[in-house]
Parts: sequence; structure tokens; C-alpha cells
Amino acid sequence: MPRPHHRLAPRAAAGALLSVTLLGLSPAVAQAAQDCPPGRTAAADRASEPRFAGRTLHIAYDNGFQFELRFEGARTAHWKVLAGQDPAEGTVAVDYREERPGVYRLKWTEADGTTVEQVQDWRSRTVAAVIEAGDDGARERTELRGSFRPVC
Repeated sequence: MPRPHHRLAPRAAAGALLSVTLLGLSPAVAQAAQDCPPGRTAAADRASEPRFAGRTLHIAYDNGFQFELRFEGARTAHWKVLAGQDPAEGTVAVDYREERPGVYRLKWTEADGTTVEQVQDWRSRTVAAVIEAGDDGARERTELRGSFRPVC
């Protein structure tokens, strides 16, 4: 008699095929849905929420900045600097809109007044951001491009 774990593989493959066929997801997105821990639904499967909702993203910009961005639903995020800047983190209220399927424009203001506008493209897993920081008299604008990887 086969062990129980041998019977799980066809179910996982069938789930990925179902995701690709019925939901129109790419195989990579369908696989990402399979990578979440048991009991946690991948955001790609939740039609009523944006794909980033409830997910944690690892963002790597081309200039070496790296961040973790953990979404608590779709309207709150916790960000943390991982590389390229002094250690910092915070929790922010997020405004967003879906510009086209799988492309989201997010905006938030951090506690020190820094504003962030970020565009996430879930098809190509790319991200672009404009960060404005500094006091009211001399704000510095930084434009960034990079990629992201959903952790889950």
C-alpha cells in the first residue's frame, strides 16, 4: 500500500492545472499558490482582494535597496529595510488601485513624512517606485526599479 504522501502529488498537480485552466493564471502564479503553508490561501486565488493582500514580498531594487513588505489585508503594510540603507521599519496605511489586471499602484506615507508610490506588476514580478523624503523645504525624490518575490 502506498504511503499517504505519495497520493498528495497528483492532487497538487491537479490543483495547479485547475488554477492555470480555470483562473487563467500563468504556471508560475499557480505554483506560487501551491507554495503557501497549509491553511493559508494564496492571494492569487482570492478574487475579491488584490494579489498582494495578505502576502509578504521581498523587493530588490536595482540600486541595491532591499525591503520586506508584509501586507495585513490590502490596506495596511509593514515594511522593513533588509539592505542598502540604515535599519528601519514601520507600519503604514496603504491606498491602492488596480490599473489593469495584475498591475497595482500603491501609495503610502511613512511616520517621518516620507511618501512612497509603488507600481507592482504581478505578471512580470517587477516593481517601480518613487520615494520622496526630507523636510518640507528640501524634499529629495528617488526613482527606483526592481523586482519582487512573494514569500507568501
